[in-house]
Amino acid sequence: MSIFEIVCKLRKKIRLTETQWSHIKYRHPELENQIEKISMTLESPEIICYSSKEELYHYYRHFTGTPVSEKYLLVVVKHLNDEGFVVTGFFVSKIKKVEKEVIYGKENYNKL
Repeated sequence: MSIFEIVCKLRKKIRLTETQWSHIKYRHPELENQIEKISMTLESPEIICYSSKEELYHYYRHFTGTPVSEKYLLVVVKHLNDEGFVVTGFFVSKIKKVEKEVIYGKENYNKL
């Protein structure tokens, strides 16, 4: 079963399954009530990076109000053709620039 299925900024259908949501809440309990922020990050990210090493997409969106202060929400997604699924998500203080290609939001990325 899916928690949600949305079309992300890259026009791919992304789903968050109950299994992955359980994993995320277990590993990152601060995300317990943050489903809306996760979907917002996928629909309207500030920056999307691709890690060819991991073959994963990293969606970032900044939030001033989170359970852990002002942070970026990082949602990691695996794309398969025109679909994808959320692998994990967590709050981060800054965007890691190492070994990633910026595929959306370069104007924001260069300001960091």
